[in-house]
Amino acid sequence: MKLDDITANIRLRSPWEAVDLGFALVQHNARWIFPAWSVVLLSVALLAWVLTPADYHNFAPLVVWWFKPLYDRVLLHILSHQMFNQHLATAEIFNAIPGLLRNSGLFSALTWRRFSLSRGFNLPIWQLEQLRGKPRKERQNLLHLQTHTQAVWLMVACVHLEYVLMFSLYALIIIFDPTDGAWNYILSSFIDPLDRDAQYWGNLIYLLLYTLTVWVVEPLYLAASFSLYLNRRTQLEAWDIELAFRSLGERLGKLERTLPILLLILGLGIFLIHPAPALAVAKTESEYLSPQRLPAGESAKQINEVMQVEELSSVYTRKAWMPRQQPEMGQEPTAEWLESLQVLFAGFLKILLWIALVALTFSAFFHRQRIFALLKPVRRKLPGTAPPDILFGMDIRPESLPDDIAATSRHLWENGQPREALSLLYRGALMRLTRHDRLPVQASHTEGDILQLARGHLGGERMAWLATVTHAWQEIAYAHRPPANALAESLFDGWSQHFTAPPMMDEVAA
Repeated sequence: MKLDDITANIRLRSPWEAVDLGFALVQHNARWIFPAWSVVLLSVALLAWVLTPADYHNFAPLVVWWFKPLYDRVLLHILSHQMFNQHLATAEIFNAIPGLLRNSGLFSALTWRRFSLSRGFNLPIWQLEQLRGKPRKERQNLLHLQTHTQAVWLMVACVHLEYVLMFSLYALIIIFDPTDGAWNYILSSFIDPLDRDAQYWGNLIYLLLYTLTVWVVEPLYLAASFSLYLNRRTQLEAWDIELAFRSLGERLGKLERTLPILLLILGLGIFLIHPAPALAVAKTESEYLSPQRLPAGESAKQINEVMQVEELSSVYTRKAWMPRQQPEMGQEPTAEWLESLQVLFAGFLKILLWIALVALTFSAFFHRQRIFALLKPVRRKLPGTAPPDILFGMDIRPESLPDDIAATSRHLWENGQPREALSLLYRGALMRLTRHDRLPVQASHTEGDILQLARGHLGGERMAWLATVTHAWQEIAYAHRPPANALAESLFDGWSQHFTAPPMMDEVAA
């Protein structure tokens, strides 16, 4: 790091003035920051949307939020080079990303340090100073002495700025929507259940708006945190004084090169004006101490007069928490055995907490299916909608079907009536889906629509059986191609295994 190449005016600033400097840094270097930053953020948002299952698209913005420490490392790499007058190309930035992922503490930042309120202020210690372990902790404690409070409040302010920007974008959409569709969508999300298409587009718009909010606010937050870090280092290491001395040294160096010529010209001028100057040497004696010693009272009086000078009379107030009851003189400190017991108890609690954390992590991994099922959004059924009685021209009322559907279908198949056998199986499946599983099937739905609706309600084996019987029915109904005997037998057996009639919901309620 070369202080001579720094582009900002290095001087002591108040913390909030340093925050303003960070905002100005983003504005001044926007054309170098935002191209690569936009590609990184949009790539993560796109991957979050593509890789997240369709039923969990509403969690895609959470993924974008969680990976903010990754974006911060890319932004700090750009800003640190811009601060020292090094303009990086987009290709150079992307070439540096693998090193940033390995050598900047990213894993801890995405796990137990994810909720740190001063992560932007602490990041240069990891990434730029490359400190780890005890040296990093000591360095962080030193930097936190006077600036940590401002770093935390900067985080709080930027989070609220994201909320304000999100609500403003939604309000802008509502204002410029001539059909009032956006406002009706927002109201219906709190009152009525939404269909799949409305949920899909609503989640996509939410992801786009949140990504745009992060795109605007995160560079400002990281630049302000970096400026707070530089200002704190200026206080500790006196960068402003060092730069002033370097500038003074450069000026003296230039003067030293021109001094012999100036002295020669001055000597020639004196010789021409006074051809025979009289040389006189004035002997001066300088004393650092006065030969006369003052009495103690007069010395104190003179010292007080000197201390009244403005440069020496600065007074400041510092507040600190103090115990109400001050320890008396000669009182013995806390016994060593008691301090050792406290340290031992604190270490024991720390070990228990780590064990609990590891146990919770493994438990969450082994029960991830149940957790995902709990997180899955509940599909609310519209009240008062009765299941259809006729689908595709087939009667699916329970009273129109025999008691033992599997046996009746097998009997029809053995008697050379494959179409009637598969029709009975498919009618029974539709009856179970609409009456027992409460699938919101409508008379306008097709076979493919019913399969799509059933994917979120049925388990793996039942869904596979339903897909097989649907395809077999479509082939014999539209293409007049009956399935093989082995496939038909598996369908008959699968009905008894997967679609055994549970008690009707109405009966259970009664």
